Amino acid sequence: ADRLIISGLSGHGFKFATVLGEIAAQFAQGKPSKFDLTPFSLSRL
Repeated sequence: ADRLIISGLSGHGFKFATVLGEIAAQFAQGKPSKFDLTPFSLSRL
């Protein structure tokens, strides 16, 4: 995939902003994520 969507966070979600930033930085650098993102893949639908 060559696109990353990071949506707005509210309520309890704001505390995940640093992790999402790290994931976005790894993606932008072409590095694999340190986190298992399989549960969030659109292909699972």
